[in-house]
Amino acid sequence: MAPAILPSQTRGFPPEDLARAREITKRVVDLVGSRSDYVKAKGVDPAFAYPDGNWSGDPRNEFLRLFARVAVCDTDAIGQLRAFTQVFSGVKLYEMQDGPVPILEQLDGYTDDAIAAKLSSNLSSVTAWEALTEHLPYRCIFTPPRRFGEIGHDLRGVIVNPDTVIYQRLVNFLSDSGVVGWLDDLASANGEVKILEIGGGYGALASWFRVAFPNCSYTILDLPECLLFSGLYLSLSRPDVRTGWGLEPVPFGMRFAPNYQADFLHDEFDLVINTVSMSEMSAVQVRRYVALMKSRWIKSGGLFFEQNTDNRYMGLLRAQDIFIDEFCSHRRLSSNANLWSMAPIDLPPQVQLLVNGYEDTLYNVCEFDGRIYAVHQSEGPFDIEKVRKGDTAHPAFTGSSVEDVITQLAEYLGGSVKRNSSALTGIIASAC
Repeated sequence: MAPAILPSQTRGFPPEDLARAREITKRVVDLVGSRSDYVKAKGVDPAFAYPDGNWSGDPRNEFLRLFARVAVCDTDAIGQLRAFTQVFSGVKLYEMQDGPVPILEQLDGYTDDAIAAKLSSNLSSVTAWEALTEHLPYRCIFTPPRRFGEIGHDLRGVIVNPDTVIYQRLVNFLSDSGVVGWLDDLASANGEVKILEIGGGYGALASWFRVAFPNCSYTILDLPECLLFSGLYLSLSRPDVRTGWGLEPVPFGMRFAPNYQADFLHDEFDLVINTVSMSEMSAVQVRRYVALMKSRWIKSGGLFFEQNTDNRYMGLLRAQDIFIDEFCSHRRLSSNANLWSMAPIDLPPQVQLLVNGYEDTLYNVCEFDGRIYAVHQSEGPFDIEKVRKGDTAHPAFTGSSVEDVITQLAEYLGGSVKRNSSALTGIIASAC
């Protein structure tokens, strides 16, 4: 079994970090306090500038309560920052679970023994992480810093927990879709890649980018309250990287800008990112971000990568309903992850797994370059040339629709496939 990583192993920090953390906290508190005056003076639409949707300014809102707790800037908040980041991914790390768990105020009860007793719930994350990283180069593996009270299991030098899996999936989307290679080409040609993340969470994805692309200039645009978390996480874990606050460019460094300054961010970017939070915003906010992308941030061929769920059941929105009418080009990476652009998306076609082992046949159903395929799992990773040449050990099936391919598979297996109509409907829907 992989070794457990417990709070006592990762909560330490250099003495000078506390003073630096307090400087960051003061800067963020000032950004929060000056928001109203800035909005009025600059004529910013209040409906865009202030927290809304799932991030409303209700004092009971979880993210505001966590902000207030971390802004105390004591040794718990800095040494075990990760215990207070559940609002960004939905994972209550020290409980190893999703769902409603009271906001932590004190960490006295979370001893090493108490955490170790909860780590049995982490085994599914270990299994998922191993599958996600099996064939990846090390550069494409998200490795959380060994600090901030990170916990989990140690696999190949990586602290694995549910959040590690969440961010590894995002990196896999970027790698599998060809975005990483595309950025490499831009870095070679231009000497720099420029990335904007709208809603940077606690800074995990930015942390991976700064390692994978040392010559990237990374901007996080977020509610100022949220910038406290990403500012602490990234500034303290990467003291070697230049940081800046506001609109002033920070070449090859990290810049933290409050969302209410978005209208005055005139840079162009190679890649804009949003994960989860746009479907938690108001429609006014999403449409404003889209307008800024179209007119400015990616107007010359940059890409917008997003992963957003359908939150209409919560009385919120499905952000893709707005994107589909606004962008010229679209490539679907999964049921809720997409690439968008104002120019043609010139990336290699990506294999999308639609169902893993349809009805226990050991045949995976996938989509590649507009066609549907059913390929036996024993063939290993999908290889289009192998399929086209007929070099597979088991017959492969292809068609223009999921239903067509499943029909072929059923005929080949002599009716032994039990066609589950509800499951098939779900697969077809995901492929539309």
